[in-house]
Amino acid sequence: MDVAAVGYCLFSPEVSRNQSLARSLGISPQQLQSIFTFSLALHDLGKFTRAFQGLASPGLKGLVGPEATIEYTKRHDTLGMLLWTRGVSEKLGDGHSWHWPASQALGRHGRRAIESLLGAAFGHHGKPVESGSESIDDHALEDDQEAAWEFSLAVAELMKPDWPVEQFNDREWSCQLKRMSWHLAGQAVLADWLGSNQDAFPYQSDAENLDEYWHGKAIPRARALLQQLGFAHALTPAPFEGVEPFFGFEPTPLQLWAQDIPLEASPQLFILEDVTGAGKTEAAMTLAHRLLERHQVEGVYFGLPTMATSNAMYSRIAGVYRRWFAGESQPNLVLAHGARQLNDPFGATIIPSQALDNTYGVGESSASAICNEWFADSRKKALLADVGVGTIDQVLMALLPFRHQSLRLIGLANKLLIVDEIHACDDYMLTLLTAVLTAHAQQGGSAVLLTATLPLDMRHQLVRAWQRGLQGESDASSTDYAFPLATHVSEAGVAAYPVGTRKSVEREVRVDHINDEEAALASLAAAAREGLCACWVRNTVDDAIAAIERLAELVPDPEKLLLFHSRFVMADRQAIEAAALSHFGKASGPEDRAGWVLVATQVVEQSLDLDFDVMISDLAPIDLLIQRAGRLHRHSRDVAGNRLETNDERRGPTLQILAPPYTETPGSQWVRSFLPGTAAVYRNHGQLWLTLKVLLTQGAIRMPQEARLLIESVFSDEAEAAIPEGLFGSHLEQEGARRGQAAMGHFNKLNLDKGYVPASAAGGWLEDVDIGTRLSDEPSVTVTLVRLNEDRSELLPWVTTGQHRWELSQLTVRQSLANRLPAWPAALEVLAEQLFAARKALKYSRLWLPESEEAELRYSQTLGMHKPRECGERN
Repeated sequence: MDVAAVGYCLFSPEVSRNQSLARSLGISPQQLQSIFTFSLALHDLGKFTRAFQGLASPGLKGLVGPEATIEYTKRHDTLGMLLWTRGVSEKLGDGHSWHWPASQALGRHGRRAIESLLGAAFGHHGKPVESGSESIDDHALEDDQEAAWEFSLAVAELMKPDWPVEQFNDREWSCQLKRMSWHLAGQAVLADWLGSNQDAFPYQSDAENLDEYWHGKAIPRARALLQQLGFAHALTPAPFEGVEPFFGFEPTPLQLWAQDIPLEASPQLFILEDVTGAGKTEAAMTLAHRLLERHQVEGVYFGLPTMATSNAMYSRIAGVYRRWFAGESQPNLVLAHGARQLNDPFGATIIPSQALDNTYGVGESSASAICNEWFADSRKKALLADVGVGTIDQVLMALLPFRHQSLRLIGLANKLLIVDEIHACDDYMLTLLTAVLTAHAQQGGSAVLLTATLPLDMRHQLVRAWQRGLQGESDASSTDYAFPLATHVSEAGVAAYPVGTRKSVEREVRVDHINDEEAALASLAAAAREGLCACWVRNTVDDAIAAIERLAELVPDPEKLLLFHSRFVMADRQAIEAAALSHFGKASGPEDRAGWVLVATQVVEQSLDLDFDVMISDLAPIDLLIQRAGRLHRHSRDVAGNRLETNDERRGPTLQILAPPYTETPGSQWVRSFLPGTAAVYRNHGQLWLTLKVLLTQGAIRMPQEARLLIESVFSDEAEAAIPEGLFGSHLEQEGARRGQAAMGHFNKLNLDKGYVPASAAGGWLEDVDIGTRLSDEPSVTVTLVRLNEDRSELLPWVTTGQHRWELSQLTVRQSLANRLPAWPAALEVLAEQLFAARKALKYSRLWLPESEEAELRYSQTLGMHKPRECGERN
């Protein structure tokens, strides 16, 4: 009853989520509130079984006792479905049952609709349930079954559910309710967690009339709790007065377009393609503000490709998001991927920790325990915050069969989804993203996609996905070759708008081909001696570590070397990122920049606002080289490195590309024999050859004039025909891999049309762990670095200061690298178990004591996880 009261308040007719779902179902918000609340009141029907009741013997008068012949072998949510399918459903023939009008028969489709409602409620522990083929008699006595039935009748008499009778018996309406059951399931999970809060809803052992309890306690307590947590207050958007009044600078052409484009009333997709530095993020913020003002969205989620880009975006959003809202509104902002700035200064509790109930059985935690564990991970909070910033993975998981994915789905439902760097998606992620876009359009959301380098085929897929959600067809106008380009997709169709470019962001970066690592090292060392700042973007961590170790022998001041890659714990990544922004960022001055050299992997190529005098890059596909070139002479400066408001005074920018010698007839080992790491990372060697060819032919990267030419010269179907025979094998192999990735995405993604049932997941349902959003040859493993306290009686986090030290002590590596870590010492197994009991989220990670002397791999703040040279092979 407590959970139903929370659901009743969450689904108030004034709530936009209720209104949107009711509109989709063609019923009134009051009717949807009524039938959803009734289904929630039955969400724990399975607890009426003697199997569940036998878990405790409280000795209170009037309660049944355990039955020795019945064991608790099925979860209570499954038992609820079993009670429905094997008993309760058969008793609904009486027209008066559950307040169904006596004059109307309950048909086959009506029963299926009720099952969809109850299935969403029974699935309140985060995944759908099924009853199986066994008998209810194996789990419940006849008295239990009768008690469950009588309770359902009493609740129906109390709540008098307002069944939309005509729609209920309609096949199409039943199918639509099935599709909407995912959103109802998410609301059921949220209601169950809130309604299980013992502080708000204390346990009661005195019998009380249902009507008195419902009106006198459950509803008032639910309203008070939601008021306390902020669910009862809709944020008031501030008026949007224009780009220049809001940001304080003259808008770019793209920002002007975002300011002036007429908005439709229907769900809308915006695809913004423009050069680096054209203000795409501010254009997206402008669209967000306008949609908030019109009450078409109630919040925003920014999805980025990496943790580093999430951090950068968080810093930009933190300074402006409060101004999207008016008056006393207190929106919360959460960084989704980790611990940085979670509570300082803009963190959000969303739902506070609760006192824990006892677990029900092995592997079956109480609602309060699951709630605490789920919200302990800030990544999961972000989709329920008013404004969330994190990786795209949290969004993609809404369409994958993970426990509690429905919470992600409802968290996204009323938000504007903004995805940056969408070109970074591989075919697997793109398949999932298109599924998310279709679902988001279906549930009435809007989205903005940002990119500087989008192949036409990818744009077509994104547009088609959105139109599937709108139940429309793709429009040929989405093939527009102009660049920069803004595409607007709504029920009115697809409109493509060529956009102008500011002179200040037009760029020409000369390309210089080098085919000797020693030449690359010499160039960086010379830059350091001249007092310039430089960067070498390497394609593998091992190559980056090897380069930094060689540079330490060549540069005048090794203390001015910085290494940035993915194998640092979160705390060190954040420190390195801050140092990179200090020495190479927008605000850096001559003293900050002089002689500093950064060696980095792909983590540096997206979103970080860095500006280098000199840059070398390993050969990579053309879109990535364009991104990397965007960090070369990014801001106007004089020769000393001072910022200028006028044109840049440094020598013209040159991107030096380390690549094998160019030949028209390369062999199959063309890349592998020169850059084996690059060959392993970017396996379509035909595309690498096409990239080098077009850059040598053009002699420079000219943006935006040649953006489309550069991209399509590598990624179009026509370009494929030009790949030399010696590299065509790798091309065909990777095309096959791409199709396999897309097929795996289609296999893994949920089929929302099937409704919230186990069969909607082709590969079965998984626990709530972060796998499945990205494909690679091997899975990733989260490694938690630990140290022993002085008397070796406790495991402590590797990071010794600050909040969230455990999260800050983690890094993620591929499985094969994690396998090279030493086995956990048997003598410390008890300490590990104690740690997992205290911090359940850590059980999904691998513990590592870096201080162990026999470890093949070591860890340092400057090199991250690495293999010391003395261990043999060079990194």
